[in-house]
Amino acid sequence: MMFTPHALDPWLDDPHLRAAVATQATVTSTNTVLKHAVQNNSTVPQILIAGEQTAGVGRHGKHFASPADAGLYLSYAFHPQISQSLITPAAGVALQQAIETQFGIVTAIKWVNDLQKGGRKVAGILAEALIEHNAVVLGIGADLFPDQSAVLPTDQPITTLLANQPDSDPRPELAGRFLTNLMRLFANPETIMPIYRAKAAWVGRRITVSGTQKPLTGTISGFDDNGALLLQTAQGTMVVTSGTIRLAD
Repeated sequence: MMFTPHALDPWLDDPHLRAAVATQATVTSTNTVLKHAVQNNSTVPQILIAGEQTAGVGRHGKHFASPADAGLYLSYAFHPQISQSLITPAAGVALQQAIETQFGIVTAIKWVNDLQKGGRKVAGILAEALIEHNAVVLGIGADLFPDQSAVLPTDQPITTLLANQPDSDPRPELAGRFLTNLMRLFANPETIMPIYRAKAAWVGRRITVSGTQKPLTGTISGFDDNGALLLQTAQGTMVVTSGTIRLAD
């Protein structure tokens, strides 16, 4: 059962954002729907929350499993007022904070766009720029509880935030808290990376970065003020702005 946009109101104090929320039971992908809306000169901001995605998309076009009513699938289309390199880190911090406040569950942010619980992925983030429209579509997918009928992808260990489905639907609160946190971070961009660094996974661990010109191996020494990963290698510290990381040990 899909909730109405007004279900977010107790946690969303910005009337401008409240007016922008729409909910749908099933979509192909919340990011895809909002990208098409922006390209067709629809008004921005827009927020779309779906109960199910039949063609959820992760980074590099990977399929993102989005079983019906078992997760929060939300996209936000907006005109960015901050550096685009900080949008994905801000979303990671906003979602990490919302999960901890609502459920008391501490997750870690795996650079560049995942949240992990106990080393297993529980959420993904995908920010897509529409440069000709000066817009960004920011999507989050959080796996809240198990869906027995869904087959989870096997390319990385995945878990859910909660072991069982609670009596009351947790999605409106999580969506409202996430968006409220995100607005606070966007208004204070200098706070994003200090919080991010404190919540980041694998700092001090040896990793391999793929998706770069050649694979890189080194130790995560931190993150710069633009959200780039600082990799300590035999050749010195490298600044890595994109790629996929895996533990090397």
